[in-house]
Parts: sequence; structure tokens; C-alpha cells
Amino acid sequence: MNSPAPAPGQPQDSSQTHAKARDDALRELDCLALRTAALARIRARERVAEGAEHHPAPATGSVPDSAHSGSGPFAHDDTGTDQPREAVALPGLPPWIPDVLGVLRGSSTVLRPDYAPDGTVRDFIVVAANHIQLNNQERGTSGQERTTEDFLGRPLAETRPGARTSGMYDAYHAALAKGGPVSTGTIDYVDVIDGTLQHARLRGTVTLLGTEGLLLTNWEPVGEARISRRIQESSRTGWVEWDLVAGRVQWSQGLRELLGLTVPPSEGVEPGDARSVDRAARTVAPAREIASDIMTIGRMLETDDVPGFADDVRVLLEGGEVSDREITIHGRDRDRRVRWIGSAQPPGAKPPESVLLAARDITEQDERLRAALSDAERLRQEAAAERRVSETFRHALTPPLAALKPSWLSVSAAYVASESGVGGDWYKCRELPDGRVLLAVGDASGHGVEAASRAVQQRSALAGLAYTDGDAGELATALGEVVYYAGIDTTATAVLGHLDPETRVLRWASAGHPSPVLVRDGEPTVLKAEHGVMFGVTPEATYPVNSTQLRSGDMLLIYTDGVIERRGMDIDAGVAALLSAVRYCATRGDDAETVTDCLVETLLGPEAEDDATILALHVA
Repeated sequence: MNSPAPAPGQPQDSSQTHAKARDDALRELDCLALRTAALARIRARERVAEGAEHHPAPATGSVPDSAHSGSGPFAHDDTGTDQPREAVALPGLPPWIPDVLGVLRGSSTVLRPDYAPDGTVRDFIVVAANHIQLNNQERGTSGQERTTEDFLGRPLAETRPGARTSGMYDAYHAALAKGGPVSTGTIDYVDVIDGTLQHARLRGTVTLLGTEGLLLTNWEPVGEARISRRIQESSRTGWVEWDLVAGRVQWSQGLRELLGLTVPPSEGVEPGDARSVDRAARTVAPAREIASDIMTIGRMLETDDVPGFADDVRVLLEGGEVSDREITIHGRDRDRRVRWIGSAQPPGAKPPESVLLAARDITEQDERLRAALSDAERLRQEAAAERRVSETFRHALTPPLAALKPSWLSVSAAYVASESGVGGDWYKCRELPDGRVLLAVGDASGHGVEAASRAVQQRSALAGLAYTDGDAGELATALGEVVYYAGIDTTATAVLGHLDPETRVLRWASAGHPSPVLVRDGEPTVLKAEHGVMFGVTPEATYPVNSTQLRSGDMLLIYTDGVIERRGMDIDAGVAALLSAVRYCATRGDDAETVTDCLVETLLGPEAEDDATILALHVA
């Protein structure tokens, strides 16, 4: 049955619905950006007008710490304007002043303090300026030509009202109070020139000219070219600044490349000239194009990232900051994973004067992280599989012990895994058809699954060999041949023997294994015995048989070397520790299970350095 057609005006599918919701959110964000920019310009004009109306200068004193600092959020651009060669001055000034102004870089003036009748400085009169200051003054944005008379001999409060509110006056007063030069940090200079808002970041020096009582000022724009070079050391980084006061959006080439946008270099720029390309690649758009820029970026985002992007931009337009956000951008050539941060200036201002965003392409980093996570998941699965195999081996090597027919005989076993999870320890206890009880504890060399695999092989071989009529020595020789001819360069140790239920005599052999401990009347003793070589050293080794007569109340402990060996501890000290623990545990009870549990608790702990096994035999 065909699905009904969608009602008129309804979206065709979910992708169209998501696209419409995205565009609606971005259009709302565009309107907010334009409103904020308009409000920022209104506030800036009000601030400049307020500075022009209130002529009383701030109290003479030290300039704030930021004005004395030689550092700031932006570095000084030493690649900028050519050195000026022209200057003008009012009559009556020392003849060397125009020469000094002519060699200074940046916008330079000579100011004469204007003193009030009470001796306080109420303003500053421009008495000389270099050609950059002249060009800035004479090139009125209103389109009308201006002359030097428009500012020479006039107070700054009339020609540059923003100088007072932007912090320049603080530096001038500080130089007078100090009687020497003052260097400022970065200041945001906002002014109204011929009715048009101007905004720039400047850094300057102010020098007191000796007996003349004049101030020599020099202001230079903060180095945007150096900022760009520093931030964009690789093409994976970039930045964009929205200057809400000046009404412009300034992009870096790095961000353009990150977004996949192209910016043709200006005419005459050679491709190999990195510095020229860096300057030419930045674009400046009027504020009315902020909406277009937001829509451009927004439509490139992964749909799920649009709400977060919109929230971040709202935070910035309210004077906040964005500490970290990861977004996916669908570029023309490839998808990119981008991490970006942003801040408003001044912080917390509503509205702010500007918003700066810095972004970094973390696509390769993200891909490496995913690869690492994939490898980690693969290793986790392999480890889980190995644990399952280890558990299988552990159950095969340390099965539950069945009750023995002689009522006067009980056995118990304890196994503690090593740090690797499983090892080569194994034990076996069972009644044979001729009535003897087979007792064996072994230790295949190595750690982990490979050692456990060899241990299973040895334990299984012993199960078949045990049905022969041979004594413990012959059984050890046969098992040694199995280990030697297994085709694996490995060794093993073991104690194995037979307990005769009628005589209660244990006849046992040792292949390089620690001797058992006999507990009689509560006192443990290491059995003296003859030992043979460990398995795997020679194909046809012979093993002497030792005999131990058991009595009522005796307990026999057979164990692996993991019980007595510790890092940094002598083997004799390990044996002494075992005997001490056995002596204590014998007071806790005389049944095999109580003693083995006690030894695990007091001597081994939940996890041993090497896997450890104890097989206890108690004679009632």
C-alpha cells in the first residue's frame, strides 16, 4: 500500500524539517547580532559625547598598571607603516621638534598642557604633528578636506573627545606626574570623527620634553599582522573578529581555509610572499554582512551542532565567553572537526565592543583519538577473551576436590592467581583403582595463558600415567619425558606421590620442587628428602622415592614456590614466614580447609606476585 502524500505546506521529510529549524535558529541569531551591533554603536557614541561634555581632567597621579605594561593581548606590529618624513608645528616651538616628529613611526603629536587657574591640567593643546597624524586628521570620513588649522592649536577635547574616555589622558597625566616617559598597554580607542564612529587598538609612549613642559606622544596600531602570523602557524588554526562598534567583520586567512572559503589575494601579491599573502588574505566586511556570515557558517555545520553554535554566539553577544566547543563543519573537500573558543571585549559588557573567535582544526587529532579508542576496544576485547580462557584453564587446573573413601582422610586446596591472572600451577588428588591416593602439585614455568596451557598438558598426562603400577619415582620419570618431548622449550617442577591407606605411608618424589611441610602436634617441619632435577632438563632422569609415615592428627602441606618466594626476600626468609603462618593457622583448627583458608588470608593475600597453590592433607 502506498503511503499517503504529505499535506500541502508540510515538509517532505525529516531532513527538510531539520534544515528549516536550522535556518530559523540562524535567522534569529542574525537579528540578535545586528541589534547588538546597533546598540554597541549607540553606547559608544554616548560614551564619547559624555567625554566631550565633561572637560575636568582626571586627578594627576599614576597611570593604571596596564598603562605602564609593555605587554597586552596583542603584539606590536613592527612590519607596518613606512617612516614619515613630514611634520608641522605652530610658530614659536623649538626648530628640532619637526625633525623629531619626521622620523617617528606611528601617529605622533606634541601637546601643550592647558592649565586651569587652580593649577590643574584641564586639557591638552595640539601644537605639532607628523604626517600620519596629519593624514588621519585631514582625511575626513565625511569626504570634506580638512586643514591643519582644524586641529593645531585646539584642545583635544574638541577635536578628539574619545581620547579622554579611551584612556589616553591617563597616560598624559601619568607622564606629567612621573616627569619621564610612560608606555601604555593596549587600549581600545573609540571616537567620533565627522559623525562617524572610529575604533582602533593602540599602544603608545608619552615623553615629557624637558624644560619646554611639552608632551611628545606616539601611538601605533596593535600588530594585527603579527597576531595572524602567530595564531596561524599552521593552516589548522584561524580567527575572526566582529567589531561591533566600527561595524566590521575581520577574517583571518587561516579560518577561511579551515572553512573551505577562498579569498583571492590582492593585485600584485606574489604567492611566495607569505607576509603579503597573510595581510592580503584577511577580509573586512561591513556589519550588515554579519548575518550573511552567520548563515554561511551555520549552513556548513552538522545539524546537531547548530543549537550549541547558536547558544555560544548568544553568550558572546551578551559579553560572555565560550571556553571550548567542538563542532563538525562540512567543507567542500572534506568534513572537519573544529574546536573553538570565543570571548567578548570588554568582558561582561552588554553590549560588548567586539567579539573574537579562535578555531582549530582537530580532525586529525580526532581521527587519531578514534583510532586509539578502536585499538583500546580491540585490546579490551582481547583481554576479555584471554580472561575467559584463563578462567577455563583455572577451573581445569584447580577443580573441586572430591571426598575420599578413607573416612580418616580429608583434603583441601587453595589457589591464588598471580598479577597476570593465571599461571602454571596445578594440583591433583584422586583415588586410584588399587586403593592408593594420588597426590600431586606441579608448576609449569612462565606466566599467563601459555603457562596455564602447559600446566593443563602436564596435569592431563599425569592423569593417564597414574594408572600404571609404577611408584612415584617411575611416575616422575614418565612425566618428565612428556615435558621434555613436548617440543616446547620449557621446564616444570612437581611433587607427586602415593598414600597407602592401609599403612598410611606416603611415598613421594620431587622434581626440583619445594619439600612438603609436615605439621605434627601443632609444630610445622619441612620434610627432609632427596630431589631430582626439574622436568624438561633431560629426557630420562631418575627420581628417588622418599617415604613419610603419617600419624593421626598429622597434616601435610604440599605447595608451589609462589608461597615462599617474594621480591627482595631471601628464600630462607620465605620458608620461615610459611612455617610461622602454619604454626598460627594450626591453632585455628585442625581440619584441612580451615588451615588452607587461614594461610591464604595471613600469608598470600587476595593476589600474589606469582600464582600460589597449597594442597593440604589431614589425617584424623
